[in-house]
Amino acid sequence: MRDDTTTMTEEQQALVRSTRRLDLRRILGGLFVLYGVITTIVGIVNWNTDPEKTGGIHINLWVGLSLLVGGLLFFLWDRLNPVPAADIVGQAEAEEHQKAAGEGRDLA
Repeated sequence: MRDDTTTMTEEQQALVRSTRRLDLRRILGGLFVLYGVITTIVGIVNWNTDPEKTGGIHINLWVGLSLLVGGLLFFLWDRLNPVPAADIVGQAEAEEHQKAAGEGRDLA
């Protein structure tokens, strides 16, 4: 599901790319994957000590795998449903008009 960005100016295309690059879903997905990898490794390395402390459950392994799945779902969500380019450009234009109105300029 890609937006048609061919009719936008180069500046608008750059704005859309930078906004999508800093989408919160990507940031959270990256953190979840990072923590998932670390926790999974800890769960594998401490294979024998985890069940002793948690009543027979390899908690670090399960939590790490859950974090990995959650992070990958965030990436999948971002890939399948990106922020529409029209919303990004419209918001930037609205902010420009609001800023201009606050400074006493008219952009009409």
